[in-house]
Amino acid sequence: MHASGAVARSGALALVGAVVSALMGFAFTITLGRTLGPAGAGVVLQAVAAFTIALAVGRFGLDTTAVWLLPRLADENPARLRAGLTGLLLPALGLGVVAGLGLAAIAATYPPQQRELTLALWGMAGFLPLAAVMTVGLSATRGLGGVRPFVLINSIAVPTARPALVLAITALGLGSVAVAISWVAPTVLAVVVTLWLLRRRVRRAERRAGDPPVDAWPDRGLVRRIRGYALPRSVSTVLEQGLLWLDVVLVGVLAGQAAAGVYGTASRLVAAGLVLSTALRIVVAPQYSRSLGRGDVPAAQRLYTMTTSWIVLGSLPVPILFSLFGGTWLGLFGPGFQDGSLALGLLCVGLAGVLLAGNIQSMLLMSGRSGWVAVNKGLALLVTLGLLVILVPWLGIEGAAIAWSVGALVDTGLATWQVQRLIGVTVAGSDVGVAVLVATVGFGLPALVSRLLLGDTWTALLIGTVVGGAVWAGASAWLRERLHLHGVLMMVQRRRSEGEDH
Repeated sequence: MHASGAVARSGALALVGAVVSALMGFAFTITLGRTLGPAGAGVVLQAVAAFTIALAVGRFGLDTTAVWLLPRLADENPARLRAGLTGLLLPALGLGVVAGLGLAAIAATYPPQQRELTLALWGMAGFLPLAAVMTVGLSATRGLGGVRPFVLINSIAVPTARPALVLAITALGLGSVAVAISWVAPTVLAVVVTLWLLRRRVRRAERRAGDPPVDAWPDRGLVRRIRGYALPRSVSTVLEQGLLWLDVVLVGVLAGQAAAGVYGTASRLVAAGLVLSTALRIVVAPQYSRSLGRGDVPAAQRLYTMTTSWIVLGSLPVPILFSLFGGTWLGLFGPGFQDGSLALGLLCVGLAGVLLAGNIQSMLLMSGRSGWVAVNKGLALLVTLGLLVILVPWLGIEGAAIAWSVGALVDTGLATWQVQRLIGVTVAGSDVGVAVLVATVGFGLPALVSRLLLGDTWTALLIGTVVGGAVWAGASAWLRERLHLHGVLMMVQRRRSEGEDH
């Protein structure tokens, strides 16, 4: 099977899931803004930020460990898969309890004027053990081959339930505390379905290999292997979530709930630019692990170059549109949110830098160098925190946007240098350069002209998107070989996949 066709076909469902997740996240944030206003939305977004950081502690890097470890166990000794899963899921449960208690304790220290945020965090803390097990379990299904359970549950079912629950709760007259708790409520059913699907997938892998399970409990060697990868990864995961969410929390502390609502909305909007990158990461991470585990660096290089071209080509138009038409986009969320248009543009600078490197973080992680990732995240978080403390009191949410973008670029730059030096995979290349030109000139130039002539309006946004999209599509078709789009064409032509998800 051609590698590009295999990845494209495998990524079809992941891309659909990532799009649905982004759209539902967009719908959730719009519903927050329209029903609760900037201040109420600020409470919910701060609670979500704190919960997400605490969940990073609870899952302890075991989700990424599952994606790294299970493909290798399946190659080496399928009879040890159950033991590997036990060594992954039980620590996630225990650490989820610890993280939940820690979150509740931290919430108790909040000042009286943040009483709503305290109550929201207390209500959400009880869901942390379930969320940790669900996250690790879904990653384990990816490690065992295929993305369907992960996408259907994590990317479609749970995100779709959230805006519906917000509408139901606000219709009942309940406020931000109930809305925040509803954000984690779908975890209860999701974890049950995840464990059931994981049990089926393990049995299938064992039957395929013809090896009965040796023991359901990991031996010391397997525990050391899990711990050796997970420990540095847990540090980097907490730091990574800190980079993604801590700015929202600190904006609330330093500038107030309304500012946190506006900034948090802008930062969540930027996440839409990562849809394609996230979808491809779900697919390529186990393949990176297999290729690098076998010492096949050229295969990893080909896969990285191909998918980075796709990410750049398909994703760079997003920060272009957000930067040029920030006021129009933020106006969707209600009165007061358009004040974040400059912050949105500044956040897009960091987003563009992340996109240009493709799935560089997955490449570094799947090479087994989770310790390097932890160091990178630590340095980036220190830079971000320092800039937040300095810039937010001075520049407000625009200062927070600058801090986040600089931190993201530091993290991405370090990972890029390490992948080139430690693994031997070249990040920059002419094919990626072609994708940059098509996205920035082909799409961006017409959008810029439309913005200059018609202003930050829906009319300008529509015309710029249509004209830029037409030029982008024509240039992509003309340069399809350089952009490796034959893999996408194979995906369309061959809908039926090999195996469950391929």
